Amino acid sequence: MAAEALVYGTYSQSELNRQYDAAGTVPSVDPYFERFATESARERAKLENELDVAYGSGERERLDLFPATDSGAPLFIFIHGGYWRRLDKSFFSFVAGPIARAGGATAVINYPLAPEAALDQIVRSTQTALAWLAKNAHRANADPRRFFAGGHSAGGQLAGMLAADERIRGIFPISGLFDLEPVRLSHVNEWMTLDSASAARNSPLLHLPAHKMQLIASAGGAETDEFRRQSRSYVEAWSKLGYPATLLEPAGHNHFSVVLEFADEESDLTQALLRMLF
Repeated sequence: MAAEALVYGTYSQSELNRQYDAAGTVPSVDPYFERFATESARERAKLENELDVAYGSGERERLDLFPATDSGAPLFIFIHGGYWRRLDKSFFSFVAGPIARAGGATAVINYPLAPEAALDQIVRSTQTALAWLAKNAHRANADPRRFFAGGHSAGGQLAGMLAADERIRGIFPISGLFDLEPVRLSHVNEWMTLDSASAARNSPLLHLPAHKMQLIASAGGAETDEFRRQSRSYVEAWSKLGYPATLLEPAGHNHFSVVLEFADEESDLTQALLRMLF
């Protein structure tokens, strides 16, 4: 049998697909999604919040706001993952818990999903959310000069695209996708339908911020080589610009368990985020 042709680097099509098949790295995603929902419901019951606030005219252009107790607080904008095609902000309210108890504010945002929405449209929606938050920072008791962005998986890519905006002071992506060319060449493009131009247009690695800011990127130590390479390459690119950049790879964590580090106030990821914000 002839060897498979290489489609990206040293990867054949089947191997590249495996590298970007996040769900395929665990027996089932359901226990993780259930934990996301349970932890988030617990935090919503405890924290002051405004839910399903419209930041735009689209059906999914909504955000959940968790205000700080006192004015002038930092605001963390968290963007959910799901390969741009599934999940919802309600799964990630738990991110707001440690931030609120430290005196900060959080906005967890939704965005239109693929394949109905192209990635260009999804990115524009997150930019619209940022603009809305800048105008309405008082509703979160937040200082518009202290905005930070982060997200998980596809949300890491979206946070990376926000980094080009001068209103963002730092970003904290978890298992993010920053170079979309290999993603385009993988099975993910069955629903993303990227071409080389749109992949480049929406690759944070090709749109690094012009102003100095902090990056803390993380990926689970048990994730695929490509997911870990994405974060490592992004950190290296920031470092070459002289920007402060840190890579965290929590040992033993897969693509889904790593974001649950934010449900533990003493975890390395949570503590690193709090140091960035405060």
